[in-house]
Amino acid sequence: NNEANRFIEEFSKVYRYILSNHDKELVELRTEVDFIKPYIFLLEKRFAEGLVIKVNIAEDYKDQYIIPASLQMLIENAIKHNVVSRHKPLLIDVHSNGNNTLVVSNNLQAKQTVEYSTGIGLQNIIKRYQLVSNKTVTIDKDEKNFTVTLPLLNVN
Repeated sequence: NNEANRFIEEFSKVYRYILSNHDKELVELRTEVDFIKPYIFLLEKRFAEGLVIKVNIAEDYKDQYIIPASLQMLIENAIKHNVVSRHKPLLIDVHSNGNNTLVVSNNLQAKQTVEYSTGIGLQNIIKRYQLVSNKTVTIDKDEKNFTVTLPLLNVN
């Protein structure tokens, strides 16, 4: 079955990426974006029309650096805390916004009950940014959207 084969291939790409980058402090944004594609493929297979993920990152930014697997954690976070269904699709938008930052936002449709959350995902990203740079991660929440802005870093 072609679809099963593709699924396994994409899954192994995700797994390899995490294994080879988990101990790095930073990774090139280009590498992170290449990894996020198979991850998004798997999620879209799992949730079908319930999930729409758009990635729009300008080429100029792709040689800057980011905390490894931070995009994956933010996407995971959005899925964990929000309703994902065909009737109420979760829309996740990942884009560069012109000032050396990467924005990950989603429409807020909070689950009534969220399985116990350790809060590790977001806190982990914030702490790791503090360790490697003097830049901060910003989190904005209003009644419609939840938005996390990650600084893009230059490595000299």
